[in-house]
Amino acid sequence: MDFRRRLTGLQAKMEEQGLDLVIYGGSPDLQYLTGVNLEWRRGRDLLNPQDNVFVPRQGEPVLTLNPENQSHVQVTWIKDVRVAEKTQPYGELVKKIVADLGVKPGRVAIGDFCWGSTSLEVAKACAGSRFRVGEGLLDQLRMIKEPEEVAKLKKAAEVTEAVMALISPRIVEGLTQRNLQIMLEMMGRGLGATDVSFPPTSGYLKTGTIPSDDPFIYPSEAGLAKGTSIAFDFGLVVDGYCSDWGRSLYYGQPRTDILQAYQSLHLAVVQAGDAVGGEITRLCDFYSHMERVLDKQGYGNYLRNRIKTGTVGHQIGVEV
Repeated sequence: MDFRRRLTGLQAKMEEQGLDLVIYGGSPDLQYLTGVNLEWRRGRDLLNPQDNVFVPRQGEPVLTLNPENQSHVQVTWIKDVRVAEKTQPYGELVKKIVADLGVKPGRVAIGDFCWGSTSLEVAKACAGSRFRVGEGLLDQLRMIKEPEEVAKLKKAAEVTEAVMALISPRIVEGLTQRNLQIMLEMMGRGLGATDVSFPPTSGYLKTGTIPSDDPFIYPSEAGLAKGTSIAFDFGLVVDGYCSDWGRSLYYGQPRTDILQAYQSLHLAVVQAGDAVGGEITRLCDFYSHMERVLDKQGYGNYLRNRIKTGTVGHQIGVEV
């Protein structure tokens, strides 16, 4: 991973916006900058207020860790790692870091994952400064994936595909949505995933159901019956990077119009993929290309983008 590129990219953004110091707590941004993968996906109460990275506009960053996480010292590329001492108030360490970095009263950005207690200590140490939210500063950098990141994303996708290959023959009549979701996560962890990218969905929709704003009104504890589509939205975290597997399967023999709709959507995706690098040179043009194909096929108005949710898609990487 090119962590130096990430640091210089953030510092260039800081220069552009006149920021003197940026601080991130245990979060996707801290993971992206330092290589330290804390359990930020789970309960915030399991994290520690001492796990933070301090990035000056110029010079090297400082990483602080709770004693429970000091094993990460061996993982990170950052040279200046300071393990908080249980006998020393964290505020004293923060004050020392701010002084060592030469930060004078100026502009300080704090990430959303920083604890309130940490933010207060930073405010004391940087008295006279102006403060702003630090989220979003790394977005442009994180959009462009490095080759190593692409490899990790592929690995996560491969594990997810392997899970679905195991799941498919186990989808039988009577299986509930809840048990199917449990199977997804269990098999993913069995194949090496450390977590799910988000709570898995396996939504049942019986053919003939009256359309509504919420399509997933099939009772969660009701068993699967023939003539039901299953909408999967499922992803796994492998080596710190996410996958997102979105597909629909049909249990039973689909009606002709349902089969044609599936084939039309598949055609739209394939044709848009083939057009990348030629007709499509911007990511934002991918979806509109699909829309044109589906309009010709007569299914454009059934896209979720055209209903109230306006759902299109999202980026993916260390988070979804």
